[in-house]
Amino acid sequence: EQPGEGEAYRAAYALVRGQQFDQAVTAFRQFLQEYPAGRYASNAHYWLGELYLVIEPPDLESSRQSFMLLLSQYPDNSKAPDALYKLGKVQFMKGNPEKAREYLDMVINNYSSTNSSAVALARDFIAENY
Repeated sequence: EQPGEGEAYRAAYALVRGQQFDQAVTAFRQFLQEYPAGRYASNAHYWLGELYLVIEPPDLESSRQSFMLLLSQYPDNSKAPDALYKLGKVQFMKGNPEKAREYLDMVINNYSSTNSSAVALARDFIAENY
C-alpha cells in the first residue's frame, strides 16, 4: 500500500456509503489517477462500475468499461464474479440480451462451485428475463 492510498480509498468509499454518488465517481477517478496500480485499484474499478449505474443519468458504457478493466487487469479478484454478473446486467440494459446471457452463463459456469452470491443472482436474472 502506498502512502495515503488507504485514506484516499476509504474517503471515496465513504461517499458511496453516504449515497453521494456523483462525488464518489470523482473521488474514485482521482484515486485511480493517483494509485493506478495500488492495492485498492481493483476495488476502485468495481465501485466505479457500480456508481455509473446509479448516477443520473446512468452511464452504461462507462460502467461496462470499469467492469471490463477489473476483469482484464485482475481476473482472479474476489469481485470478478460480481463484475461478470454486472456486465450481464449492463448488456441487458443496453439492449444486448444475447451478450448479457453470455456473461450470466459465465458467472454460473465459472463460479458455481464457489460460494459467490453472483451465481444465484445470475440464475435469478435469467429466470426472470429469459
